[in-house]
Amino acid sequence: MSILLLSGGIESATLLHERCGSSDLRALFIDYGQRAARAERAAATALCARTGTPLTAVALKGLGALAPAAVWKPHVPLAARNLLAVSLAANHALALRARGVLLGLQRDDQGHREGAPPFIAALADTLAALGLELEVPYRKLSKVAVVARGRALGVDYTVTYSCLLGRRTPCGRCPQCRSRAHALACDS
Repeated sequence: MSILLLSGGIESATLLHERCGSSDLRALFIDYGQRAARAERAAATALCARTGTPLTAVALKGLGALAPAAVWKPHVPLAARNLLAVSLAANHALALRARGVLLGLQRDDQGHREGAPPFIAALADTLAALGLELEVPYRKLSKVAVVARGRALGVDYTVTYSCLLGRRTPCGRCPQCRSRAHALACDS
């Protein structure tokens, strides 16, 4: 069994579709107080319903209280959120006696500290010390390549959500919206 970190966005939705159909997959959604949490959770819930994958949602909305108001901004991704997410997924995996954690990180994410190869390698080593495997199958693929892979699997990307602002209608201007629009346009 593996625990998939499911944000409701393109990469995790594609990975969900690629690995679903097995009783060995469980999805984990984490609300860390991000502005888009409600829309992301709705997307994750819909994706799991479509694939028949069990979903566990964890609410950590008070996490923002750990950072000074000048640093914490709900529309900006939480610093080191992959560290937090993988740690929670590892705990969930250990509780379920799963073999590992799936992370939908792709090549374009490697420009950020928490997506950089040394950081991911350190996370993988940490999980290995716990007897778990960290799988990052898209780390060498671009977002465009992930979308192409997902379309071949029949992923309905209209169900996914990627806007950082959490509006009912995505803003179209934030980095996530621009990256999403580019990947979907390039693959069509």
